Amino acid sequence: MNGNLLNTHVKNETTYNIPLLINENVISSGISLISLWHTCADEHYRVIWPRDKKKPLIANSWVAVYTVQGSGKILLYNGDEITLSGNCIIFLKPTEIKSYHCAGLIWEQYWMEFTPTSVMDIPLRQQCVIYHGNVYNQELMEVSKLITSPDSMKNNLAVAFLTKIIYQWICLIYAEGKKDPQRIQIEKLIAALHASLQRRWSVADMAAAIPCSEAWLRRLFLRYTGKTPKEYYLDARLELALSLLKQEGNTVGQVADMLNFFDSFHFSKAFKHKFGYAPSTVLKHTPQPPQDPARGE
Repeated sequence: MNGNLLNTHVKNETTYNIPLLINENVISSGISLISLWHTCADEHYRVIWPRDKKKPLIANSWVAVYTVQGSGKILLYNGDEITLSGNCIIFLKPTEIKSYHCAGLIWEQYWMEFTPTSVMDIPLRQQCVIYHGNVYNQELMEVSKLITSPDSMKNNLAVAFLTKIIYQWICLIYAEGKKDPQRIQIEKLIAALHASLQRRWSVADMAAAIPCSEAWLRRLFLRYTGKTPKEYYLDARLELALSLLKQEGNTVGQVADMLNFFDSFHFSKAFKHKFGYAPSTVLKHTPQPPQDPARGE
């Protein structure tokens, strides 16, 4: 794994965590992409920055960290610790990062480094909750495929996609300053849910965390997420389950147990209802790591 505490680090990535690097930086609409990582990390994941960095540290670059599932922590040199729980986005300066690690069962995230080629007003250290993350998730999967293509035009298209996404995230963060107190409350609850999806949250527990009535909580969730609290919580657990199943060594039964489903049967039924296929299908199509994962620059 990326940043394994035992004997591997960023330069020894395997399977899921292969860095998507472009030989020559591709520029699109004021952004030059340096690298893109799609990382699915477990409790062993720990990166010391910039020691474990694949490419040299560039002083004027930026890092956008988009958490898909799970939770991670980033430690800055000034002592600040940032907790990121899916789905959320944050922009950071690479020169301020000391280390980062998985802070729960899993941390699936996209880590993208870029440099502005023109003046850009980028919000620093401001987290933004992404309510409809599935849209970005699908686009980022497509970007990953395009970047690995030997066709330079597809590389350019990938950066164009990513540039659009980055600008959308910047606009979303600046819109955060105009949000009402109720939205702030629901976003704190959503962050808490994603940080501890292995806990059995009842609607009463969620309402008590705000605090508000269960009826009012339902109205808040429907207004901001389009789902009831139960629907949102179940979907978040199933999305996390999908990421856990992609991790080498996890079985369907283990994942069901990790996320406190009643049993494997109920978990498989809910999983198939959401995704249209059985959880065992994910295990069959998860690529296995090579025999010798060590790779240099």
